[in-house]
Amino acid sequence: MKCLFPITKIISYSFQPIDSKMYVLLKEKSAVIIDPNINFEAEDLLRKEEVDELIILLTHEHFDHISGVNFFKEKFNCRVIAIEQCANNLINIKKNASAHFNELIYLAYGVESNEKFGPYICEADIVFTNEYQFDWRGHNFVIKHTPGHSEGSVCIILDYIYLFSGDSLIKGKKVITRLPGGSRKEYLVKTLPFLNSLPEDMIIFPGHGEMGVLSDFMDVK
Repeated sequence: MKCLFPITKIISYSFQPIDSKMYVLLKEKSAVIIDPNINFEAEDLLRKEEVDELIILLTHEHFDHISGVNFFKEKFNCRVIAIEQCANNLINIKKNASAHFNELIYLAYGVESNEKFGPYICEADIVFTNEYQFDWRGHNFVIKHTPGHSEGSVCIILDYIYLFSGDSLIKGKKVITRLPGGSRKEYLVKTLPFLNSLPEDMIIFPGHGEMGVLSDFMDVK
């Protein structure tokens, strides 16, 4: 667990062996989880905070960013929000990369794991197209379709200050577009112009690695 912003209670947890980030936001017995993984420490925190409402947001459909959906849905009053392309792929073990996840993480990251992952499916409760906005405990979320890494990739903007980028933006690395559903063309035509339109000092919480401001990330396309 890593508490990133104590005032707003943004806390990160890591899914190994590739440091896939889960972010937990807490306020007034409500929580938002972005890209859940199975984590008992996070569960304990939610119970300690007496959370009675849990919203799960998914930056995309790949297994390491969805593997905790069923875990949290079984334990809390919970709804999952996902873009249509992501929602459709959650129930397909090939398109959500869980069918051969160990092989894919080696292909994409050069990492081998002793643990056998997948196959795995889950479902979304609220499905949208292109863009989705909602208010949460005095804060505003905007979710934008940012294809390229996968068909169902999105970026999540909080209060136009924070951006949860999933795998659409990772510090010091080119965006991986060679996995199933990826498209370099879609990334260059749709996603990169959107990212370039954002303030350079926007705070980025990526799907892997360390956070920073947008200008730290944009030197690698």
